[in-house]
Amino acid sequence: MHNRQSGAAHVPIMFFILLLMMFFGALGFGWVQQTNNAELRKDVAQAQADLGTIQSKEALIQDYIADIGKVINKPGPYLGRGGNAEMYNGATIDYAGLMDPKVIKQVMDDAATNAGVSQATSLEDLLGAMITRINTTSQRVRDIELERDKALEDKSTGDQRYTALEGQAATAASENSTNLEQARSDFQSATDDRDSRIAQLTQNLRNKDEQMTTLREEFTAKEKDLLGRIARLQTQNSALVEREALRQPPNVADGRVLVAKNGIPKAFINLGRKDLLQPGTVFRVQSPNDDSVKGYCRVTRVEDERAEVRLFDFADPIGNYASEGDLLYNDLYTPRVTRTMYLMGRFSAPYGKEQLTDLLRRLGNRVVTKMGPGVDTVILGNNPVNEAGDGFASVQDSEEFKLANELRVEFTYLSKIADLVKL
Repeated sequence: MHNRQSGAAHVPIMFFILLLMMFFGALGFGWVQQTNNAELRKDVAQAQADLGTIQSKEALIQDYIADIGKVINKPGPYLGRGGNAEMYNGATIDYAGLMDPKVIKQVMDDAATNAGVSQATSLEDLLGAMITRINTTSQRVRDIELERDKALEDKSTGDQRYTALEGQAATAASENSTNLEQARSDFQSATDDRDSRIAQLTQNLRNKDEQMTTLREEFTAKEKDLLGRIARLQTQNSALVEREALRQPPNVADGRVLVAKNGIPKAFINLGRKDLLQPGTVFRVQSPNDDSVKGYCRVTRVEDERAEVRLFDFADPIGNYASEGDLLYNDLYTPRVTRTMYLMGRFSAPYGKEQLTDLLRRLGNRVVTKMGPGVDTVILGNNPVNEAGDGFASVQDSEEFKLANELRVEFTYLSKIADLVKL
């Protein structure tokens, strides 16, 4: 019986403790919520205050832009600074009186240009420059007005003197009418004589002007002719100097054979890229002690200091073949020199003008299509067909040949160099 009563007493105490713990938990939760709500209210109040500040600044900015827009009166969209589109993230602004600074800057630049002043970086500088310009112009106007007033004053003084003189003349007119008529007659006679002399002097002046114009035209024509002749002589002199550098005595060889062996159709010569040698160039091969042509060689491969050649058409390939020290000759080639050539006359197959021009260019020469200063060598072909088409005209009677002869160019016939330009 005692045990059962003790257990029954423990039940209300435990329940009471549990209720007490729940009460304190609810009380703590309420305090935490109350604290959080107080902080939130404080943040909301601060945010509202910041929003109010921003809205006030926004209203101030709108009014400022609108007032500036009314003053400048140049509305337009503003899309932001170039290159910052990503930073704007598509944002736009739409204020009353919004202006495009580029348009305003262009208006300022146009105004500076129209006003005749330098372009300024600010509105104050631009207005200052315009005011200075206006003040300068105003001062000039005042100076002109002063000069005008002075001229009007001088005119008034002159008019007064004229009026006084006119009165004196009118007073004495009745007494001196005879003398006045005589004076008028003398004055008219003097005037007529003066006009006659002026007309004569004017005519003499016109005649002198015409003579001066004629002399000036003659002098200009003579000067032009002399300048043309001087330029032509200078060009001829330059061409003569250049051609003189090209010329070598006939007995001076262009090169020599370095290595050659009997029975081998290849050899090496002492000419190369440094000498402006081109593949395909043909040389006559002669012995140092004999002027006769032993045979020919054609350049097949060019190196810096030497070249490989193919030997052909030797008169005696067994007893008198190419050997070391043999001399090389080519009338169309000079070491380290580029020739300017002109083909004059008629050229027929297999040496047509086009084929011969291509060949000469491949050999390093410059071939021109018009005879003039600067040509070094003229290759003469056959006589051309005459204008009637029923015969041939002498190439030496042509204007081209006379000009080439006047310029002292070097002439050579195709038949003389045919063995050096084989196609």
